[in-house]
Amino acid sequence: MMRMPGIILLALLVLISDVRAQNDLAILTHEEPPFVFRDQTDQLTGYAVELVGGIQTHLGSHQPVLLNPWARAYMRATEQGRVVLFPLVRNEEREALFHWLMPLTRNLHAVFANGSPGKIAALEQLEQFTAVGVQRGDFRESLLIDAGLKNLVSYTTWRQAVTALTKGRIDALFFSAAGLDYYCGQLKRDCSSYTSIYTHNIETTYIALSRLGVDEQEAERWQQATEAFRDSAMFTQMRNSWLKRIRSEYGLTLHYADSALNLWALPKTVHP
Repeated sequence: MMRMPGIILLALLVLISDVRAQNDLAILTHEEPPFVFRDQTDQLTGYAVELVGGIQTHLGSHQPVLLNPWARAYMRATEQGRVVLFPLVRNEEREALFHWLMPLTRNLHAVFANGSPGKIAALEQLEQFTAVGVQRGDFRESLLIDAGLKNLVSYTTWRQAVTALTKGRIDALFFSAAGLDYYCGQLKRDCSSYTSIYTHNIETTYIALSRLGVDEQEAERWQQATEAFRDSAMFTQMRNSWLKRIRSEYGLTLHYADSALNLWALPKTVHP
């Protein structure tokens, strides 16, 4: 009889632990190398993955970061809620759906085509092509759908989309210069003949927290942890290490400014 209180206490602790585990935020990402990718040992890594891991350390969170197809991750964040999602482009359509914790990258997006078919002034003019590629669920897919295009081919990953472009399965691809350079290098393809025929805006990706199912107190804890890690020496060391690695291993031109990795060179008047 003397052992019963201890057993009951243990059972209660297990129950509480299970409830907390069920209520923990899911941390979802999608392939976006070299910011999110699997290394040679099949471990998920990258600048964005390590950054989120640093934030989790400040929170005492041990939730695994789960790799998902982009469309699935976004649907779960917006329909089921209680999701940390990254990298996510911040735009007007998504503004009210998420808490925006910290920017990750800024990049210039464009439509690329083989040869020199001539510049276009609006996305609607892409109807002249037989097939235009994009990633499924990506904001660029939404832009092309809104433009009324019926010739879209949507791929699960950007690697599939770039492969299709280099093999002539699609005529154009709505992507980014840095992303195209990266995947062409990975696929060992000469992409020097692909030129920008339409230039879109500079877009910023973020670490975001879905508002659905998350109260303000929980969102504030994540925001404070994000700011604490961003202001730490550990973050500075991690960031500088990834800047050096991305430049040397992937050949991308980038610099850090305004809390994000900007995928273009610094102006000559500004010192790195």
